[in-house]
Amino acid sequence: MQRVVINAAGMEKRTALLDNEKLIECAIHRPTEKPLTGNIYKGKVQKVLPGMQAVFVDIGTDKNGFLHKDDLPAYQQLSEDDKKKASISNLIREGESILVQVSKEETGDKGAKLTGLISFTGHLLVYFPFTPHIGISKKIREFQRSALQTWGSSVLSGAEGLIIRTGCEDFPEREMNHELENLRRQLKEAEKKSAGKKAPALIVQPPFFYPLLERWLNANVEEIVVDDYDTYNLVKEYAASYRNPYSVKLYNEKEPLFHKFGIDVDIEKTLSPLVWLKNGSFLYFNVTEALTAIDVNTGKFTGKKDRSKTVVETNLIAAKEIMKQLRLRNIAGMIVIDFITMQSNEDKEQIIKAMREEVRKDSSTMVLHGFTKMGLFEMTRKKERPSLLETLAEKQSHMMDGYILRSETLYFKMERLVKEYTFEDVEALWIEVPHHFSEWMQKNPDKLKVIMEQTGLVLFLSAGSSNREIIVRQSGKENEVRSRMLKDSD
Repeated sequence: MQRVVINAAGMEKRTALLDNEKLIECAIHRPTEKPLTGNIYKGKVQKVLPGMQAVFVDIGTDKNGFLHKDDLPAYQQLSEDDKKKASISNLIREGESILVQVSKEETGDKGAKLTGLISFTGHLLVYFPFTPHIGISKKIREFQRSALQTWGSSVLSGAEGLIIRTGCEDFPEREMNHELENLRRQLKEAEKKSAGKKAPALIVQPPFFYPLLERWLNANVEEIVVDDYDTYNLVKEYAASYRNPYSVKLYNEKEPLFHKFGIDVDIEKTLSPLVWLKNGSFLYFNVTEALTAIDVNTGKFTGKKDRSKTVVETNLIAAKEIMKQLRLRNIAGMIVIDFITMQSNEDKEQIIKAMREEVRKDSSTMVLHGFTKMGLFEMTRKKERPSLLETLAEKQSHMMDGYILRSETLYFKMERLVKEYTFEDVEALWIEVPHHFSEWMQKNPDKLKVIMEQTGLVLFLSAGSSNREIIVRQSGKENEVRSRMLKDSD
């Protein structure tokens, strides 16, 4: 059984996918001006780079987006011969307005990756107005593909293209036609809105849960649980649009939703580079900007068999757990795994087979390159949004294996904690927070006012010794809390 859990009651929105009550994927959405995957903008070309065959596009955010020649509709509509000779300087010019979509979010110093080949996603189809290609899900069986290909060719015109998704396996033609018209209507609405805006401008921003539910919802999902009434109504409307509507439940208990399902604890664990395996062996994740290196160590596990069997057994367990952790932590880019050395090619093939089986469970694109001559396993995973570690923590050489929790992370954590006290008869809270967060709050006093206005509680903050914990030292009447804080600070 799978369950989608949506914590939308606070400023920070969190969406999680559980499988048999275990967290397998999680995404965090914060109030931000940064471009999010799927957003469509009317951008203005700032600079053409012939040497890179790309352009920088101003989309109204702090960093310009990056758009490669291959992602321009004008380029894709050329013949194969003309493509070989085409230069980006002849396809697009500085100052020109262009409709673009975010395909990869900002990371580090890099701006968002953009595409002019915008798409609109439905349950059954992905519609590409400017990409004349028909793709069919690999999960659809061969004998059905021909009929779907014929249907796609019959309903498309000009530069239109489609990806026919797994839900079309039994060829629900009526629903497919209806959805295609709906996706075309979304394009017209976006173009109409764009025509009335001056670049740069945000044209389309899907609800925060939309891209995830499109990826996660399948026959194994039994329910969606939401803790915010307005979001619940939106999700319920969305879930009802499926041929077999999903059950959506409103959660309104006192205990925080993510705490109820143990998700907060699992998220906390993803910040540690160490992952213990069930047989006493362990994994160590070393995440850098260039790549992620994962070390497999036998640890406490010595085995009762000969060494080669012990090694293979440990590597098999490690391979499956690594693939789960990559999805859970949302680690992407280049990944190098240092399995315990195996001499036999047959043993290595077992590991590759186990990893291929896990790839099918992850909706992100992965490529397994296999073992190098040095015995390292190489693979890549497509990056669409920042990892949990990037979102929650920041580099700090002497803390938490090089990381401390971001002030933004602690701020939203404090908001959720304070809201728990709105169920009690209290006027004020004295909260002890990490020192770096206390300094951040002093520089951003309006942020404390926001939480106090939302909850009706008076908040007093002081710096504590922990770098990660937020502790309520006192709650009660405002004058009592103030007096206790002043007394303890003497």
